[in-house]
Amino acid sequence: MRSGRTEKLPYSLSRWTDLPAAKWPWFEAMLDQGWMVGIDPRTGVPGRWSLTPEDTFGLIFWTRNSRNLIANAERLKKYPLAVHFTLTGWHEVEKGAPNIADGLAMLRDTVQTFGAQNVTWRFSPVPMVHDILDRFEALAIQAAKFGLEEVFVSFLQENDLLPETRSPRVRGEILRQLGARSHGLRVLLCNEDQTLDVHGSNVARGICESGKRFTNSNYQVDGPKTEGCGCALAVDPFTINETCSMGCRYCYAADRSLSPKKRNTSRLRVVS
Repeated sequence: MRSGRTEKLPYSLSRWTDLPAAKWPWFEAMLDQGWMVGIDPRTGVPGRWSLTPEDTFGLIFWTRNSRNLIANAERLKKYPLAVHFTLTGWHEVEKGAPNIADGLAMLRDTVQTFGAQNVTWRFSPVPMVHDILDRFEALAIQAAKFGLEEVFVSFLQENDLLPETRSPRVRGEILRQLGARSHGLRVLLCNEDQTLDVHGSNVARGICESGKRFTNSNYQVDGPKTEGCGCALAVDPFTINETCSMGCRYCYAADRSLSPKKRNTSRLRVVS
């Protein structure tokens, strides 16, 4: 049995599928048995990783719907964790995602439950909607009131379901205007996106999850960085071959050509 704490590797839940919204019963079963099969990011080799609080360096949740996290806060309080909450208000194009009002209520409850220092708001200015700036500003006003100080922005990573139709110049201007309408929040462009020049007030590049939050010292998470973006390597129980039920067309994991035969894990039997 391997220990994320010993190896200084957090668990990513999950880059490839919205675990809190789509795979929560699976994760509860893993918590019950005390371990999960996860991929070592340094080698690509799967192994058994302990899920006991004393063996867990940190849990990183990526989600558009945090209801299950809030409902299970008592169980999760033993773990160091981070919640990266994507809230755009694109309920008309995001399958299962909340609208602006419901999403803001969920973001507020997430911050109140886990603390502003452990919650990151993520915003995706996708080309399928036209009132990006107005929706962003409405969200930013409230997010600032909740105690958040920054928002991570990630533009569309092209896939075979949805092309990026805007030029770098247009996207750069959108980024500048997001900064101008952020109501004091720092607008951080995901460091993985090197296509845009970062300019404008309140706008900079940022590392989504360095892993530093999981230590009380000046410890720098060691090892190579994923895709050169600066994020800490993390053990992930899922791969690009998993099926996510959310069906968001602009998600980088939606590209069918990357994984023509996806594996449905929603009915996996837990092996004791």
